[in-house]
Amino acid sequence: MSKNKFLVVCSLLLTVTIFSCKKNTDTITNTEEADPILQISNKAETDRIDIANDGASVPFTSMETTSKSVQATAAVYPYELIYNGKINPIKDNQNKPLSALDVTSLGNNYFGVAYMTIGEKYYGGVDVFKLSANNNPELISSVTSPNADINKIKIGGNKIFLGVDLKDYEARNFQAPAVVGMVDINNTGLQNPQYIPLKGYSVTDLDYSAANNKLYAASAENGGLSVISFNNGTPSLTSFAYYGALRAITFSGADLFASNAYSYSKFNPSTAELLNLQSWPVRSDDVQIGALTTAPNGNFLFGNNYALIYVNKTTNALIDQVDLGGWIYSISVVNDKIYIAAGNSIVVATIENGHLKLLAKTHFESTFGAGNFVINNVHVTGDKVVVTCGTKGTYVFTLKPKA
Repeated sequence: MSKNKFLVVCSLLLTVTIFSCKKNTDTITNTEEADPILQISNKAETDRIDIANDGASVPFTSMETTSKSVQATAAVYPYELIYNGKINPIKDNQNKPLSALDVTSLGNNYFGVAYMTIGEKYYGGVDVFKLSANNNPELISSVTSPNADINKIKIGGNKIFLGVDLKDYEARNFQAPAVVGMVDINNTGLQNPQYIPLKGYSVTDLDYSAANNKLYAASAENGGLSVISFNNGTPSLTSFAYYGALRAITFSGADLFASNAYSYSKFNPSTAELLNLQSWPVRSDDVQIGALTTAPNGNFLFGNNYALIYVNKTTNALIDQVDLGGWIYSISVVNDKIYIAAGNSIVVATIENGHLKLLAKTHFESTFGAGNFVINNVHVTGDKVVVTCGTKGTYVFTLKPKA
């Protein structure tokens, strides 16, 4: 079978069919030894750390925007990114760099990064790093997966959860390539790799709920929403609902939602029962694009090929949209600011008087030189900003008021 997976940097088209949405209650009650899939190294590496130009400033520039409802020129965003170094990507067995895709926090000072191979070949990895007293990145542990890509990463319940796209799934008698991998976190590194096979091609999103100790996984093409529960630390797949080309998961309060490029639905967080299917008021033109998160007021922020879209959760009405001029790969909200990975830019926005307002953007090429900076994910926690840039690697910054 040819490789079929979610790629934010390629133009592979996946099916957008909404399946029957009938819940499948098949339960997988055991996990298998995962060392052949997830190979852990708890040796600290230094050769991939690059702190040249440490302390360089990456400025934000102001933006003018006309939104659907409001015309406004944003004031200059009074912050700048102070560069603290980068982690060059893991390389495959042919010495070619992997693509840094997703990033998550492990506490306030620890982070995890997921890698995959662009194209038909399978090879993935994970880096776990911390920040030194000078905010420089220091690698702690790494995971490689020679027969699998790792598309997503999430932390919860003292575990790192991984969205895995497995090449040799048929040889393992799995029904599809989508797999959730997990490793335990302890004081010295990572241990106890495990995995649970899912339905569908490629894990496109992961979300963990500390409130009910459940992991939610979205899988694309013939996949859907999987609910993984933990009994005395042992994971099992307890619920599943078909949903075509599922792209993203978000919580709005206690409500669980998942979406693809064309529609979204509320789900029962325990049974995965689909409760209310809605079509986006502005859909994406490309099935692989459809970033989703929840605004502080509970409404939705949806990103498609070109625009940030603000949707009323209760009425499904379009509140506002702003054109960013590039594919939106990720959206994250910290306090009252919205951080968007759009093409080769980081865009900062906010919601003001009920409407979207773009504040600023930055380009890496002006600081780090010419090159293809595909910004796949922007992760902000406190004043730390971690940016995954494909084969360029993972860039670490401190967000500071502009002098």
